[in-house]
Amino acid sequence: MRRFVSMLLVVLVAALTLAVVSGQVLYSKNGMVAAANPYAAMVGAEILEKGGNAVDAAVAVGFALGVVEPYASGLGGEGVMIIHMKDGQTVAIDYKSTAPLDLSKYTKSPSNYRSGPLSVCVPGVVDGLIKALSEWGTMSLEEVMEPAIRLAREGFVVNETFAKVLSDNYERLLEDPGEGAEVYLKDQLLYEVGDVFKNPVLANTLELIAKNGRDVFYRGEIADKIVKFMQENGGAITKEDLERYHAIVKEPIVGTYRGYKIITAPQPVGGVTLVEILNILERFNISDLSWDDPLYIHLLAEALYLATIDMRTYCGDDPNVPVEALTSKEYAKSRFEMIPLTKALPRPSSAAERQKMAGDPYKFLGGKKFFEKILEDIGEAKVESPSTTHVSVVDRWGNAVAFTQTLSSFFGSGNVVPGTGIILNNEIPNFSTSGPNAFAPGKRPRTTIAPTIVLRPDGDLLMVVGTPGASRILSTLSQIIVNVIDFGYPIDQAMKLPKFCSYDTYTDLKIEGGFPQETLKILEKYYGYKLEVYPELDLFFGGPNCIYKQEDGTYIGVGSFRRQGAAAAPEK
Repeated sequence: MRRFVSMLLVVLVAALTLAVVSGQVLYSKNGMVAAANPYAAMVGAEILEKGGNAVDAAVAVGFALGVVEPYASGLGGEGVMIIHMKDGQTVAIDYKSTAPLDLSKYTKSPSNYRSGPLSVCVPGVVDGLIKALSEWGTMSLEEVMEPAIRLAREGFVVNETFAKVLSDNYERLLEDPGEGAEVYLKDQLLYEVGDVFKNPVLANTLELIAKNGRDVFYRGEIADKIVKFMQENGGAITKEDLERYHAIVKEPIVGTYRGYKIITAPQPVGGVTLVEILNILERFNISDLSWDDPLYIHLLAEALYLATIDMRTYCGDDPNVPVEALTSKEYAKSRFEMIPLTKALPRPSSAAERQKMAGDPYKFLGGKKFFEKILEDIGEAKVESPSTTHVSVVDRWGNAVAFTQTLSSFFGSGNVVPGTGIILNNEIPNFSTSGPNAFAPGKRPRTTIAPTIVLRPDGDLLMVVGTPGASRILSTLSQIIVNVIDFGYPIDQAMKLPKFCSYDTYTDLKIEGGFPQETLKILEKYYGYKLEVYPELDLFFGGPNCIYKQEDGTYIGVGSFRRQGAAAAPEK
């Protein structure tokens, strides 16, 4: 069966692409795309082969992922994109979803709305991708959407990830008051590995967008179908919510790590926290250690723990977030000084106890102290879903794009809008009950996604990196950056090496299989960590898709080892 699936994949891929090559690890000087799905990666490479730039390719992949990985991202979801143009221009596009304007239907904490129409925020993917294309792309919307429409219309081979996610969500699809079962099952049965999956209703929706632009989604025919579904099933999103939605062009968060420039995602997502983590870690001479040294693991685990406490305390869609302080080297010094070298910090289960360990960044702004300025956020501990997807793109001219998209959980709210094929997100539970991430009309929920571009000290591109993985996103990204910059590993090894995760709500240290037993013993017996050990190359630790630029100008693209990812490039 596996050989048959492989042969069928080759046949369909040949029909999909032009002069494009693909592989899990790939070398090219003609541009590169790395994505969680081989079809999506080859869509991006096809656009590059046709003369498109990195933004054109990224937008094409963004739409294609909603076809071949519909459970992880799509028209009903959200995302954040970092664009770094060869001329030095760098921007972030925030196309995060937003809370409805009328919250009167919500009578409980946001964490209680994990599925169904009341779990849905206003989707941002369509506006975000089109804004990126119109401002920084070179091709038309119809040109970049054509491959996604073709995949939806003609079909693609179901892989193991697709089949497993369908199986895990089978009951949700059957119970959907929308068209989950009609669109994503075959006669109420599951698709299997090797089947060809077609989505003509989604193809029709994509064609409408390609021909009519973003307004058909936010003001026209598609908006009407979304609102009708909401009205009939107790949802909160209205036509006004859709009409008022807009993606926002922002300044990215910029930091440095050992002279390398870190360009990452602004509030309300994880870029500030990633820079804080690296600033703390920079104060230790990590390069004298190794990836499996218990001391290194301890130091990064504590940096992760303290920085994510700060994230939950201070970060969100709020103009008062002290970004400058949280990303400053001086503030990192104050957090570095809290880390004991010979034992793990306490991991209390109480949110109120953890919050006592938050730092005071306002001291580093000359403003008021934290307890005078921000409400305590002692609400429910939230752990985001790992069901997100990341894409890295570089073109032959050196323009680079990193973007991460999500529905929050796999299959989002579990609702497919009738007549559209659109799976709606379930972002509402990512809000808090108080603090800077408090649930409020029109607000964007905080998450940990952090698409990132790293430049060498001389300003040349080093790598484009990002990952899904919810609370593991920041730990996995930090380790990839450290593995490359401090330990000198090639990008594929840096991604493949076993990972670990510390996070503010974890009372234990999550650790992937593959670490030496001696390391685990020291972490437990000497440092005092409680360990939870996972299998090797476990999807729990994310699915990074990365591109590394060698000094001779060759790009190395690597698709996720934990999620059947792929890299693709123009053949010449």
